[in-house]
Amino acid sequence: MLRMRRRTLALACACCAAVTGWAQYQDYSQIGRTPEALRFLDDPLKIELKEPAWLFGGPKMGTPAEQLLLAERLEREGKREEAVEAYDDLVHEWHASPEALTAQLAIARLESAAGRAQQAYDADVYLLAHFAGRFELEPVLADAVAQADALAARERGRTFHLSSGATLRRNYEQIIHFAPRWKRVPELLLRIAELYVEDEEYANAITICDRLVIDWPRYAGLDDAVSVYCRACRLQADVWRNDVGRLAHLERLLAGAQVFRPNHPDRPRFAQWQREVYQLRHDRAYANASFYDNPAAYSAEAALLAYQAFLRDFPDTPHAAKLRARVAELAAQARPAAQPQPKEKTP
Repeated sequence: MLRMRRRTLALACACCAAVTGWAQYQDYSQIGRTPEALRFLDDPLKIELKEPAWLFGGPKMGTPAEQLLLAERLEREGKREEAVEAYDDLVHEWHASPEALTAQLAIARLESAAGRAQQAYDADVYLLAHFAGRFELEPVLADAVAQADALAARERGRTFHLSSGATLRRNYEQIIHFAPRWKRVPELLLRIAELYVEDEEYANAITICDRLVIDWPRYAGLDDAVSVYCRACRLQADVWRNDVGRLAHLERLLAGAQVFRPNHPDRPRFAQWQREVYQLRHDRAYANASFYDNPAAYSAEAALLAYQAFLRDFPDTPHAAKLRARVAELAAQARPAAQPQPKEKTP
């Protein structure tokens, strides 16, 4: 009966924390109702609540205070794994007790000191999800970011990847979800955009960077955000190389970035990328227009209209002289032959 009451109390506390977290998320004007790439977590309770063991395991002591003393003694003796287990048993059995917070903070601290990035990150996020408002936020957030960075760096160094880019991005997204107004949110968004580029999801990277530069115009790393933005635009152009309309859009984005940051150290590179995207658009448009210049399949009028549209969009094309001559030929072919005028009858 006592255990059932503890579980009920723990669940009630968790629900209150969830409602508080959700209300904070909904009130966040910069990430609420945004494109899919910026819609992060929906429910903090997806981070499972620790519950008492049903059959085996559980704490060795009968009260949370006694269990905490046991865990602290194991930690002082250098028995890290046993100490972490004892702290964790305390959190599972007495989640609503004051000692549970102390134990969870100790788990995060020990796992971080041991270099166990995933375990330390999980411990930090558990604190954010289920103990919000009961500890100093900044150190836990900073440690969570450090662990997320370590996991991303470890994955980049592997020949065979064990974690997907979505998993690595989710680490940063969870932190933003629980601390949406934190001063380091722009920095985390930039990391997410970089991971999107690594996964060749360039359109999402552009979306993230676009929102970043609009909502945080005073962010110290704005030049880095613009660099990722322009690089994603250039790489996306290779994916959209057969779509003239989308290439024109990317060309405008690159031009706008140069206007936005005229003193950016990489501005000459951005200009070069803009020229490359222009060339991709030019070549695709020329191929599209030339496609209709096939008398066996299309009329002279179709080829004439295609070439005229191309010359309007690219008046400085190297093919201008040749195409104007061809347009004159096609215009003559398309012009209906003059009908002979009937002779006037003499009275």
